[in-house]
Amino acid sequence: MSTKSEPALTGCCQCGHVTYSSSSLPDEFTNCHCQTCRKLSGAPFITFGRFPTSAITWTSGEESLTKTTYSDLAERTHCAACGSPISMQYKCQPGLISITAGTIDEDSVKKELPKISEQIFVEEGKKAGWYDIPDDKIPRYSKFPPSFQRKIEEWKKVVPAPGPE
Repeated sequence: MSTKSEPALTGCCQCGHVTYSSSSLPDEFTNCHCQTCRKLSGAPFITFGRFPTSAITWTSGEESLTKTTYSDLAERTHCAACGSPISMQYKCQPGLISITAGTIDEDSVKKELPKISEQIFVEEGKKAGWYDIPDDKIPRYSKFPPSFQRKIEEWKKVVPAPGPE
C-alpha cells in the first residue's frame, strides 16, 4: 500500500479556481521591481518563490492557467478567471519555476519559509520612483544577480533569436 506524503505547502489564486501543491518549500524568495512585475501586480514589486518544477503539482484549474510572454526570457501564467499572477518560468532554467508568494496558503506551510534573499531591478527607471526600498541589508541588483545574468547570456548563445517566419 503506497501512501502519499503531505505537501510542504499549497496555494491558489484569488478566486480559488487554480490550486497547486508543492512537495518542497521554495529555496529562496526574490522581490522583482521590474516594470512588468509592477504593472501585473499593481504594487512596487512581486515576490517570487523559486521551486524545482518537479515539486509543483497543479491540483485544480490547470486548464485555466493563461500563459503570457512579455520577453524572450520567460513565460508567465495567471488565472484566466480572476487574473491572479501565478508563476514565471525562465527559459534558461526549465527545471525551476517561480511561484508568486502571494498565492501561497501560509496556513498550509509545514516548516519555516525562507526570508527574502534578493531585490532585483532596483535601479532608477526600473523600480517605482515613489517606493523606497528599506535598508534591510538584502542584496540588491540593478538587473539580475551576476550568476543568473551569465546563465541568460549563455542560454542566448545557443537559442536562435526570434525573427520573421
